[in-house]
Amino acid sequence: MKKYLALGALSFLPAVAFAQISATGGIDSVFNALQDLFNYIFPILLLIAVFIIIWGIFQFILNAGDEEARKSGRSKILWGIVGVFLMLSVWGLINILVNTINVDRNAIYPNNIF
Repeated sequence: MKKYLALGALSFLPAVAFAQISATGGIDSVFNALQDLFNYIFPILLLIAVFIIIWGIFQFILNAGDEEARKSGRSKILWGIVGVFLMLSVWGLINILVNTINVDRNAIYPNNIF
């Protein structure tokens, strides 16, 4: 449990670096930093989910005689497919919303007031 807590704390370390960006660049730099972070993390998570599906397929095929191992492989395949479906659905929904609303952030947060 302590390992996961330490790993979670270390994962917020880039937020400290982004704090300097947000202090000097305003709200736009925070949005851009979050977008860049999402653009790096999303393909990695998708790759992990596909790897879990492939691992489940191998486990399912290689352990044809052991019913318990086949059940474990079937479970990995199912949850990997569910994970890929959810990630792609959320990604598509976010893109639909962003492209439909098309908010001009400069109109809301102008850099120069005068």
